[in-house]
Amino acid sequence: MDAVIDTYICKSCKKIVDVLVGQHGMTYRKSDILNRKKEKVLGLQFYTCPECGSKTDMVKWKTRLRPCPRCDGKMEVDPEGVEILWD
Repeated sequence: MDAVIDTYICKSCKKIVDVLVGQHGMTYRKSDILNRKKEKVLGLQFYTCPECGSKTDMVKWKTRLRPCPRCDGKMEVDPEGVEILWD
């Protein structure tokens, strides 16, 4: 229950990824992270793509407003898809 994550689109690698945005239930402002205030103290990689390491090409993903970053197509819910709960 330590990590706070959110879903973003990485424009560099064109993937939808979950990125670390805070800790202990608190979301850190991106401006604090970009200034490296929190990363230096905590030694963690916030607002960073876990696939390619990009820190600057991250855009918050909103399912209804943002299409698939690879094909630009509409993403649909798979009613038979698997739900995974983790903590």
